[in-house]
Amino acid sequence: MRHLSTAFPAALALATLLALAPAAAAQDTQAPSAGGQLAPPPGDQEGQPQVRTLTPEQYMAELLLQIEQGDNNAMITLGIIYERGQFGQDINYGKSLEWFTKAAEANVPEGHFNMAYAYQIGEGTAPDPKKALDGYLKAAELKVPQAYLRLAEVYLFGKLGVTADPKAAVTYFEQAGAAGIVQAELTLADLYLNGRNGVAQDTDKGIALLNALADRDVPAAVNYLGAIFYLGQYNQPKDVAKSKEYFQKASDQAFGLAMKNLAAYYKNTGDNDKPNFTLALQWAILAVNFGQNNQEMGAFIQELRGSMKAEEIQAAEVAAQKWANDKVRELNEAAAKAQQERQAQAAAAANAAAPAAAAPAASGKK
Repeated sequence: MRHLSTAFPAALALATLLALAPAAAAQDTQAPSAGGQLAPPPGDQEGQPQVRTLTPEQYMAELLLQIEQGDNNAMITLGIIYERGQFGQDINYGKSLEWFTKAAEANVPEGHFNMAYAYQIGEGTAPDPKKALDGYLKAAELKVPQAYLRLAEVYLFGKLGVTADPKAAVTYFEQAGAAGIVQAELTLADLYLNGRNGVAQDTDKGIALLNALADRDVPAAVNYLGAIFYLGQYNQPKDVAKSKEYFQKASDQAFGLAMKNLAAYYKNTGDNDKPNFTLALQWAILAVNFGQNNQEMGAFIQELRGSMKAEEIQAAEVAAQKWANDKVRELNEAAAKAQQERQAQAAAAANAAAPAAAAPAASGKK
């Protein structure tokens, strides 16, 4: 399955000091950072109707029947099935591309995008930059949000045979952001803050974008602002107390990089300039548990442990375990509530669509 990238620009690298790492926006990569806009087959995603009464063979036959009856979106579903190897089918990128191409020929927006992706990376076909670019442009015309993001990357780095064009890249990043792709807004903020890849530096625009994202509780933006205030960068005053508030807010959303920053804050600065190794170790352990499991964090934790008493280490471990348990419970409860709401909405929609029972006609006779 192709997934949209969960990476974001301006990840914060922490050891003994906070520092902004090179942003993903300024680094070209061989593989695209975003995959197809794929609507999973029925029953493949939590909260969606489960197909339990059909065998895989029956379901495949039903999809083909839907296509014969004019449901072009079913072509996307078939393409996904062959791409993933589901419903009794082997992975077959050639057939996947065939169905995405048919969907594109029927002008299904996701068909253009998924076909373009296949031609870009050579999935089920030889790579063809021109066909990939044409597909992304058509998908963008049909307002596929991920197409805006892909074209932004194409023009930022000069991929698929086009000359790098920072102005066009910014326009596509803006369109992707307006369509709800947070990654695009984060990348654009980073480009403005650092003046990368031919985009003129404009710290006011960069800070404004981050503030707007932080107002929407986007943890990556909250975390980024925390680092900016800690370091006093981009014409912002140095304010370590404010930076801690941002790191804590993002950490409370289970954002591992912010936990990493909060651990560094407590180790190097601490409240009232009093480092607190117990809290530093607690948040370092949590950072590892929430995705920051790397050699750097291992060394950070080892250094902390070497400077702490046994009872301090135990207190940090107990606090980290309790926080993690509480957070996982909170996230599970929120997910269950969201699923119940989706099911209730689906049931309400089904009831609204059901034909009303015919009321008995009044005869007018007494």
